[in-house]
Amino acid sequence: GLYDLAVQGFEAYIRSFPKSDMADDAQVQIGHSYFNDGKYDKAVEAYDMTIRNYPNGNAVPEAYFKKGLALQSLGQRDPAREALEYVVKTYPDSSAALLAKQALSRP
Repeated sequence: GLYDLAVQGFEAYIRSFPKSDMADDAQVQIGHSYFNDGKYDKAVEAYDMTIRNYPNGNAVPEAYFKKGLALQSLGQRDPAREALEYVVKTYPDSSAALLAKQALSRP
């Protein structure tokens, strides 16, 4: 479907421009595509790749936040909470931290 095409496009971009400032954004978008398609396990893998491959990238806080939501969707409450708390602690001024706080406050 459309999400599969999106993943292919972002993967092609990363292959072509691995050192680009936008490579981390493309990698996090792969995670979003899987997340929106309900493939939460693949989304977690894609977010982990963003975190691992682009540790200083501007997409890292968002990757941790969405990883937390994907883990919640997989029923993995403790790892989800850890990912969300990490965003709040490590990137307190990011919009991802604000969203993570909201997610943590929900039962």
